[in-house]
Amino acid sequence: MTDTRQPGFVPPYLLELHAAERPLDPLVSCIIPAYNESENIVPMLETLHRLLKQHNLRHELVVVDDGSRDDTVPKVLEAGQRLPVTLIQLSRNFGKEIALTAGIDNIAGDVAVLIDGDFQHPPEMVPVFLEKWREGYDMVYSVRANRDNETLAKRAFTRVFYALLNSGAPLKIPENTQDFRVLDRSILDALRQMPERNRFMKGLYNWVGFTQLAMETQTQQRRAGKSSFNFRSLLGLGLTGLTAFSNMPLRIWTLVGCVISMLSIGYAIWEFIHTMLYGNPVSGWPTLAVAVTFLGGVQLLSIGILGEYVGRIFNEVKGRPTYLISRISKPRDGQRA
Repeated sequence: MTDTRQPGFVPPYLLELHAAERPLDPLVSCIIPAYNESENIVPMLETLHRLLKQHNLRHELVVVDDGSRDDTVPKVLEAGQRLPVTLIQLSRNFGKEIALTAGIDNIAGDVAVLIDGDFQHPPEMVPVFLEKWREGYDMVYSVRANRDNETLAKRAFTRVFYALLNSGAPLKIPENTQDFRVLDRSILDALRQMPERNRFMKGLYNWVGFTQLAMETQTQQRRAGKSSFNFRSLLGLGLTGLTAFSNMPLRIWTLVGCVISMLSIGYAIWEFIHTMLYGNPVSGWPTLAVAVTFLGGVQLLSIGILGEYVGRIFNEVKGRPTYLISRISKPRDGQRA
């Protein structure tokens, strides 16, 4: 018997209603963010085109170039002579989260496939995801089967990050999820209504709700080249996620402040009693120095955490565009699939 209280449970009647509303001949928009992926992007486009054509699915392949400095753009333009490829060139490198946003904002499909261009996300799973979408799920997303190919430091950071992010949060963000997913038009329209500039896409996907299905996939090694996503990028993304979807850092330092205050009061009482009983020999310089240094460090760290939130508020208030597009190259009429 299915537990209806289980997270992610979808009533069967709701899936039937959604399945009945799916278009018979949907347009599938594949969004592939690319930054210096000249060795991988064309094989990925060819693979996706072949898979979707085998399943008789109309499709467009949308490459969002995030300010690449290699020959990614010329290779995509060349591929566009024989494949249904649309190239969206951003004016500079904005980051993967923004590149995905640009793709979501500029597609025409009934359903979108979000996939990396380096073959870490297995393309053969795309038809499987789309079949689940036809069954009524508005979002089908990938969950890592394991993290065996990652360093111990990265695994530890990820675990701590999700623990902080979900601690006390009414809406938990599933751990080990990936950007590799299929999104129905209803979710695409919902994401377009979110104007925030500090974007943590995994949180936004989860926040919109709708009917969702997690599917375990095995993450592959990059086919070629070296990833530009390093530990610094991971740290920046983690800070964005925490400040966008959690107040836990502020609550932790509120608790730290309360504990330090209580210890200070306790220490003051102990000193008062000790002085009344044994007098005051005018010593304790080391204790005073340690206390002042410790409290100063805690205050500066607390100000730094507040500064992260205030800085992101400042970015939102300025109201600058989330991204700028320098050029959009459409496929020829004869190349539309």
